[in-house]
Amino acid sequence: MTPRRGAGALDPLSPFTAVLPVLVVVALSPGHETPALVLITALALLVLADPRRGPVIALTIAAVSCVVGASLSASAPVERVGASPVVLSVGSLEIQHLQALAGLRLGTKLGAFLSLCTLTGLLARPEDLLRALVTHLHVPYRLAYAGVAAVGFRVRLATEYRVVREAHALRGTRAPLPALRPLVRAWTAAPTLTAGAVRHAERVATSMDARGFGAYPDRTERTRATWRPRDTVVVLAGWALAAVLATGLSRHGVALRNL
Repeated sequence: MTPRRGAGALDPLSPFTAVLPVLVVVALSPGHETPALVLITALALLVLADPRRGPVIALTIAAVSCVVGASLSASAPVERVGASPVVLSVGSLEIQHLQALAGLRLGTKLGAFLSLCTLTGLLARPEDLLRALVTHLHVPYRLAYAGVAAVGFRVRLATEYRVVREAHALRGTRAPLPALRPLVRAWTAAPTLTAGAVRHAERVATSMDARGFGAYPDRTERTRATWRPRDTVVVLAGWALAAVLATGLSRHGVALRNL
């Protein structure tokens, strides 16, 4: 077995371990200050982790958080959040102060969760994370490699779907309205994708049987996830941030149920 290469690479398990306590603190936070701080920090880390895709992902997460927060602010029942002064009035729509706080709280929490989970995905591929679980936590490799096969299945299905779409674009699609053509293409691709999925599943099953998958309690890996000092630093930094945020919970209390 050889360790992973790359001077700046992290162990796939370290980002997940670092953000896990932060996610717990965000979930238990009764207000919007802590989730907002985590959201801003995570969005900045997204941009730094991947300068090419990070800004687009950060803007998407921020937009989703704003839409969800605004929707809840406009639809939150007053009898549940309590009556308060009106802070925004647009026609017949009136948003009260507590309604706005409820929407802000949910929007920032959702954004913090999405940004942290996306950050771990940018720092480690799903396949590497599953292999790291086998290496460090001694998860049975039969379970982990079932997940690896599922991820590979998704990639294979996406490739076949792209080929089907290219074929439909070359020979044209019969649809009464141009706006319906994407829907017709997706619908007509279903039989082809189903047949391709069955063929791929048969090939994977045959390959696993030929290699004696599951015959032994462990297996030899060509690559090995190596825990390095930088991984310890990342985990300690995440836990330190969670500890700092948790001090605010000790003063304001814990919310197990929020709107």
